[in-house]
Amino acid sequence: MSNHNQVVAKDTKSLAAINNIGFIKYEQGDKETAIQQWQQAIKINSQSAEATFALAVALYVTGQQQQAYQLAEKALMLDKNFADFYCMKKHLWGQSIMTDAQKFLSTSQMRTLLSKLR
Repeated sequence: MSNHNQVVAKDTKSLAAINNIGFIKYEQGDKETAIQQWQQAIKINSQSAEATFALAVALYVTGQQQQAYQLAEKALMLDKNFADFYCMKKHLWGQSIMTDAQKFLSTSQMRTLLSKLR
């Protein structure tokens, strides 16, 4: 965590560091800070499928389903690989967010979206 904070202190637009802080905070149970980190990452690069999908998952579990579905659609149109757990694991997503992503992806609305994207 301190390494990522040092990177952000030197470069406030370091997408990777901001994104990773979001993942660390999520795994620590601080979903609000994770959400803020991913929103900041998306401001830096609105085409970041990873940050957008991570934000969608976090919003879904905090009860903001409609916004979550909209963001998930955008993210998966950018890169549908983020609907795959192998991809999440490859990008070092933690167990907590992967479990929540699995719940999110198993909803009927997400299954419908995924079938359209295939």
